[in-house]
Amino acid sequence: FGLAAAVQWNDPDAAGWMAVYLISSAMALAGTMGRFLPRPTFALGALFGVGAILSWPEGGLRAGVGSMAMVDLDVEETRETLGLLLCSTWAFFLAWAGRRTAGALVLLPLFLAVGCSAIGEGGSGRGSSVEIPRELTRRPAPRLRVASDLANPRGMLVRGEELLVAVAGDGDPDRPPSGGLLALRDLDGDGRYESPTERRVLIDGQVSRNVIEIVRRDEVFGMAGIAGEGDRAMVSLAYFGGPSMISVLEGDVARPWSRVFGNINDLAYDRPRDRWIGVSSSSDEVVVLQPERGSRRLRKLPPLAGGQDAVPGYVSYDAKSDGLLVSLFSGSTEGEEGGRGTELVPRAGGIVRIDPEDGSLRWVVRGLTAPTDLEFGPDGRLYVLEFCDAFEDPIESREEMWERPGHGGFRRFSGRLLAIDLREGRVEIVAEGLDGPTNLARGGRFLFVAQGMGTPGRPIPGPEGPVALSGFIDRFELPGSTEPTN
Repeated sequence: FGLAAAVQWNDPDAAGWMAVYLISSAMALAGTMGRFLPRPTFALGALFGVGAILSWPEGGLRAGVGSMAMVDLDVEETRETLGLLLCSTWAFFLAWAGRRTAGALVLLPLFLAVGCSAIGEGGSGRGSSVEIPRELTRRPAPRLRVASDLANPRGMLVRGEELLVAVAGDGDPDRPPSGGLLALRDLDGDGRYESPTERRVLIDGQVSRNVIEIVRRDEVFGMAGIAGEGDRAMVSLAYFGGPSMISVLEGDVARPWSRVFGNINDLAYDRPRDRWIGVSSSSDEVVVLQPERGSRRLRKLPPLAGGQDAVPGYVSYDAKSDGLLVSLFSGSTEGEEGGRGTELVPRAGGIVRIDPEDGSLRWVVRGLTAPTDLEFGPDGRLYVLEFCDAFEDPIESREEMWERPGHGGFRRFSGRLLAIDLREGRVEIVAEGLDGPTNLARGGRFLFVAQGMGTPGRPIPGPEGPVALSGFIDRFELPGSTEPTN
């Protein structure tokens, strides 16, 4: 019980749990010394028992028993319940044991072993994650619109003096395929890429699809993630409902590399193992991509606490921890095609770390609403996008989108960019009022943010009144350290 208390020191609610286990440890020590207090001990046993009942997981203990790795709320509640049951049982035993000290000493090692196995990982599993507070400090970063009039910009990659941008397209089934890959370059030195001469087309004519009829939200799928290593880059075409096509880009020449089952929304390069990693938002998997041979599963992600799918949206390789950081965009409690399309739960998403070797999982950040892309900044903090803060105003058809200004399933201009100090647990708002931000790319001290997901041109509610939906890229200047900047 003393060891069980010790591992709670870095738990978010450490004081309460340390008290529970230290009380149990004190009862054991008192009994060993022959100082039994049957009535108070029995009362504590009853109190712990009531606590176990109140913390019982909704899915039952069976839902949280398995590897005991901290994968979701069921595991957390199972550990807490088992810990309280253990304390309650031990208290009742001591109340009954009286002066049968020998019997207590015989069973003490057994209880200690069970306690360490059931709750020993609890503190490190939860305490190492950052919980996003509801009230946050705002420290806005300098912001510049660098590109506009883009049809659903997605993945970006800084390559030398160029910014590569995957464009998903307009999703209009009545028009030619409009997805592709652009290379943007600032030729006039104004920091922007607005002139037609500053945009080169590397890939064009790629299919895109709006899945309104399936999810009742204005969502466009097509060209998606891009990641680079040296002079190579990998680009995914994530066509909803069909296999994803992965292309390799060498210089300005692209060629097919693999055809992968599932919607590979994002990818990353795992340098130590010289391989490419993808996340499939349709099958809730983290996969290892293989040339010409699809992929193999690294980890199937378990459901979130509310039972909804843990939809992996984006992935980034973290060299410091040799781990894969994956954002979990909380899925609908009614399934992808159920409900009204607005059942996504606020603050139910987060970021997990996947071990590249064995696929084991632990939470890194909790309490995010619809997190999308993530990048480490020059100050060592983790920068994370939240797509929006609410889900509202679903639509059933393309025609309905044009009848009036509407959110189309996602509250417009409610996204934000957070800076998270994983070591200290501090979180700040770097930018807010973003319109459906999907992707990040870092170039030195600058962070590029792609925004404006949906049907180009349709009327949407803007900060100061109705505006026409448009895709664009903003650039934010980041501090070089975590010290405040003026």
